Amino acid sequence: MLARKLSTKIKEALEMFPCVVVLGARQVGKTTLLKMILPKAQFFDLEKLSDFDYIDSDPELFLNNHKDPLVIDEAQLCPNLFKALRVKIDEERSKTGRFLLSGSSSPLLLNQISETLAGRVAIIEIPCLSWDEALERKSSKFYDYIFSPEKFSSLKKLYERQELYELCLYGLYPEPFLKRKNANFYHSWQENYFKTYIERDIRNLFPKLEIENYRKFVQMLIQSSGDTVKYSNFASSLSVSEPTVKQYLEIAQGTFVWQLLRAFDKSSTKRLIKMPKGYLADNVLINYFNKFQNTDQMISNIYFGFIWEGFVINQIRKNIDRIYTNINYYYYRTQHKAEIDLVLDTAQGLIPIEIKSGSSFKSDQLISLKNFISEYKCKYGIVINNGAEIREIAANIYQIPAVYI
Repeated sequence: MLARKLSTKIKEALEMFPCVVVLGARQVGKTTLLKMILPKAQFFDLEKLSDFDYIDSDPELFLNNHKDPLVIDEAQLCPNLFKALRVKIDEERSKTGRFLLSGSSSPLLLNQISETLAGRVAIIEIPCLSWDEALERKSSKFYDYIFSPEKFSSLKKLYERQELYELCLYGLYPEPFLKRKNANFYHSWQENYFKTYIERDIRNLFPKLEIENYRKFVQMLIQSSGDTVKYSNFASSLSVSEPTVKQYLEIAQGTFVWQLLRAFDKSSTKRLIKMPKGYLADNVLINYFNKFQNTDQMISNIYFGFIWEGFVINQIRKNIDRIYTNINYYYYRTQHKAEIDLVLDTAQGLIPIEIKSGSSFKSDQLISLKNFISEYKCKYGIVINNGAEIREIAANIYQIPAVYI
């Protein structure tokens, strides 16, 4: 088992709230994490028919018959549970750490929580592994220093470039990552994950959805990872309406397949692109559909720049969300194609970040970054690439190789 850095955040939430719900895609390791956090608590899995029947038949009786803390996996499968939880929590409103729940489908689960457990619950999203978790390394100080660029020069190299290429190739779902050297298992896992997601999860959650169209949509989305989603193009290809495409995108995001990146739209002087952009939450499906067999095939692919960009952005978001709250993420693109890959919107100002898969850059590639820093009075900007060292490459612009983050 791999240690998860978010366990600390979950334990802290259990000390403050009666109930904590962890959300995440299937196979990100939620069940293992729940058992590690409360190893002595009674555990119930609602995908197990006997547990489901036991709880669903009379949730109130179930809660009265069992001492807390209780751990309930895939809680969204039992809507009746939530009203009973509210009553049970309110009997001892000040008591914390009583219930730890998980869920894989946020739209349904969040609706149930908002209707019944508002103010009584903390919600924490569990992503795939971060680089440090997968390779069992110390966390990078880059995230501690994010508001103190003068400290960047003291960062330590944590990875080798080839290690990161392999993480990018195999993806960061725990089970296939740990068994990645078994090619037969790994490729079988990729295929079954996609089929299960479409044919079981989506079919059960949205029984009226046109499954075949949604399958094609996800395949198109995989090929569009790192680019703006043009609703009209998707609608034309799928022979559906643009509102239907927007619904599909909301489903992909709500089931944790897609990581949305909203367009930055706060300029009063420039015409900005406002279409959403996003990335697959992990590379495993990208690599499955591209049939990459090794890192050389992946790196030589014409779309590797987009693949690498999403890989780095997901790493940044996982680590920042683990430490900070109330940080928003955007991309920036003008009608004249000036672009910045990631903009962090923080209480201390905007931080623009460019991501490059190469090890060098040309001075004209910094123009957008320089202009953004000037217009929005940013303290500094960052270029994350595969260079050799950390250095200031222009006034208030720092090169930080990916092996340091």
